[in-house]
Amino acid sequence: MNMNSKTPPPLVGSLLTVIGAGHTGLGVVDWLTKDQPTELSFWFTGFGVAGMALGVAVMEVERARGYVPGPVLAAVAAMTAFGLAFEPMSGFLTVLVPLGIGVAGWAKRRSVRTVHRG
Repeated sequence: MNMNSKTPPPLVGSLLTVIGAGHTGLGVVDWLTKDQPTELSFWFTGFGVAGMALGVAVMEVERARGYVPGPVLAAVAAMTAFGLAFEPMSGFLTVLVPLGIGVAGWAKRRSVRTVHRG
């Protein structure tokens, strides 16, 4: 990582990657211990890997722009709402943390742009 960067560290993408890694780990543990149905371990592992990929992609956007753009946040919000609608007490609750941080950064960026445009 370029230590001379003027953009903040990619916090939202990093958190999404960590959440995805946690889901992947849970899926592997479920599969190895056979405590849960195979479908559940597949769900955790598959979406964990997808979550890590999303996190890495978001990190790249954060590094390039210094914030997460609105359309990316909308996609993460839609994914989170979908997950919470089907499984309210699930790991999707953890995605609310990076989503909130991302929305705050996006709103701050928009307010700075508005002030500069006058």
